[in-house]
Amino acid sequence: MTEARRWDLLNTLFLTGTLALALMLVPWRLATVGLRWSEALVFLAMTFTIGTAITAGYHRLFSHRAYKATKAVRFLFLCLGAAAFENSALKWSSDHRVHHQHVDTDQDPYSIRHGFWYAHWTWVMESRDLPIAGVADLEKDPLVRWQHRNHFLIGAVVATLPLWIGLATGNLLGHLVFGVVLRIVTTHHTTFLINSAAHKFGSRPYTDANTARDNWLLAPLTYGEGFHNFHHQWQWDYRNGALWYQWDTTKWLLSVLGWLGLVGQFRRVSTEAMIRARLLMEEKRLRERLLRANPAVTTVLQARLGAARLQLDSALASLHERHEAWSHKKAEWRAKGVAKAEAWQAVKAERRAALAQHRLELKTAWAEWKAARLEAQAALAYV
Repeated sequence: MTEARRWDLLNTLFLTGTLALALMLVPWRLATVGLRWSEALVFLAMTFTIGTAITAGYHRLFSHRAYKATKAVRFLFLCLGAAAFENSALKWSSDHRVHHQHVDTDQDPYSIRHGFWYAHWTWVMESRDLPIAGVADLEKDPLVRWQHRNHFLIGAVVATLPLWIGLATGNLLGHLVFGVVLRIVTTHHTTFLINSAAHKFGSRPYTDANTARDNWLLAPLTYGEGFHNFHHQWQWDYRNGALWYQWDTTKWLLSVLGWLGLVGQFRRVSTEAMIRARLLMEEKRLRERLLRANPAVTTVLQARLGAARLQLDSALASLHERHEAWSHKKAEWRAKGVAKAEAWQAVKAERRAALAQHRLELKTAWAEWKAARLEAQAALAYV
C-alpha cells in the first residue's frame, strides 16, 4: 500500500500563494497601469542577480567547489541567494550533493523518476525529513553557518529592496507586484526547471548513465545551467556551457570576477576528455543502430568502428598527457627561477617536436574514425 503523501504547509502555501498572486496581480497591473520602465528594470536586475547568486554561489561554488572565491564574493552570493527563498546554502548544497550521488534513484531528493512535477516542485512541498549531510566542508565556513542561521531574515531584507525604490519613486504597488512577487515566482521556477525539464528534454552527448540532458533553450532562462548532461558528467567544472558558443552567463561573470582577482582556481575538464566522451557516445549509438540491422552486413563495420574509436581515443589521451606533462615541466622551471636561455629553448623545441608527432597521430586517427563512421552510416542507409 502506497504511503499517504504529507504536505509541508509553510512551503506549500508560500509556493502556491506567490504563484497565485503573480497570476492575478501581474495581468491586472498590466491592464490597468501598464509596465513602467523602472518596474521592468528593477525586476530584471533582481531576477538576474539573485538567480546568478544561486547558480554561481549556491550551485557551482558551495555545492561543487568548482572554484575559490574571496570572502566578499561569498558574502554577496550568500545574501543574494537567500532572497531566492530556496533555503540556506548549507541545506541547498546538502540536497544537491545527494541528488548527484543518487541521481534517478529513490534516494534522489527530486528524482525525475517520480514524475515531471515532482522533480519540478512538489518535492519541496512534501513534508520529508531530509537531514543535512555530506557538507562538513561548508560547515567549517563561518559565513555559511551565519547564513544558515539567518537565511530567511537575510532573504526578506534583500527581496524587499524594490519596495524602497517604490517608496522613493512613489510607485510602491508596481514594484511590489513586479520586483517582489513576480521576481520570487520567476526565481523559483527557473531553478526548478533544471530539476524537471533538464532531466526530461534534450540531448545526452556525454553520457547516458543518467537522465540529465543538455537543453540550449533552458540555458538563457537559467543563467547557463541548461547544459545539464555535461554538468552531471563533470559536476566539479565551473562551467555548464563548456563550449565557447554555448550560453552561460554565470561562466562569463565568473571569468570577469577572475580577471578582477575576486575568484580563481577554476576547475575544468580537458577538451580531450570531452571529445573522448562524445566519441564514446557516438560509437555506442552507431553500434546500437547496426545491431538492429543485418548482422551479416554490420559485424565487420562494428569491429572497424571500435578499432577506429580506440585509435582516436588513444591519440587524444596521448595529447592530453603531453599537455599535462608540459604544465608540470613549466611549474618545475618556474620553481628553479630564471632558467638559462639555451636550456629553456631546448625544452621548448623538444615540446614542439613531440606535439607535432602527437598532432599527426591525432589527424590520422580522426581520418580513420570519420571513414569508419561514414561507412557505417552508408550501410545503415542502404539497409
